[in-house]
Amino acid sequence: MNATQLMIRHTTITTSLKEVYEYRSLLINLVVTELRLRYRRSILGFVWTMLNPLLTMSVITVVFSTVFRFGVEDFAILLLAGLLPWNFFEQSISSSLMSIVGKGSLIRKVYFPKAILPLATVLANLINFLFALIPLLFLVHIIGPGLNASILFLPMACLIFFVFVTGFSFFFACINVFFRDFSHMTDVLMRALFYASPILYTIDFMPDGMRKFLLLNPLSYYIACFRDPIYHRHLPSLETVLIAVSLSVTSLIIGFLVFSRYEKHFVIRV
Repeated sequence: MNATQLMIRHTTITTSLKEVYEYRSLLINLVVTELRLRYRRSILGFVWTMLNPLLTMSVITVVFSTVFRFGVEDFAILLLAGLLPWNFFEQSISSSLMSIVGKGSLIRKVYFPKAILPLATVLANLINFLFALIPLLFLVHIIGPGLNASILFLPMACLIFFVFVTGFSFFFACINVFFRDFSHMTDVLMRALFYASPILYTIDFMPDGMRKFLLLNPLSYYIACFRDPIYHRHLPSLETVLIAVSLSVTSLIIGFLVFSRYEKHFVIRV
């Protein structure tokens, strides 16, 4: 790629980002609409976002402390510190797959930057994720190991992870427009990725060979960014943070470039 092509691509990305900002009111409306649709006809509504972690933790505590008698201290907190980030990732990817395909009539009628659609789904899931963290942190403080200053890293962890998930969502939303079977393949991929991610276990307990294999999974670094401050009560290593940041930037650039490259074809494919 020569200098002229790089300049053109940079201009295209800049223009797309400006368009997204100009249509920010539409973005906000889409996020609000998605949240309302998710909890419509529900008596408790948005309260379920905060109630789910409490109920999940109660079930995990009963099962692993009385039935299986799992030996890891505060295992429910250990699990939730990895499960909540996973839920944000999985729900964002699943929602983004249909973010373009499911809005075909809107895309054909009105012009707007299509990047708003997957971005809105990720933002809606991010809001759910942030509210789900609140009861977890409360429980960590009350019945768990407690909180310390390392918890102040969580906003940075959320930002880094949000960028990573957004990049993947752009890519998955675009691919599903042209290959509708991709959504079914993603279901299988997500199941495999769940068990290949350190959610039900920690990498520290694994043999060296398995540990190296698991570290090939990008989610390992993001889960560490949440689990270390919440459960282990210390900051993630500098290496972990740098790798996570690098993966996030790479994900966003590649995802947005692919999305921008094929965006003009969406109208005739949805």
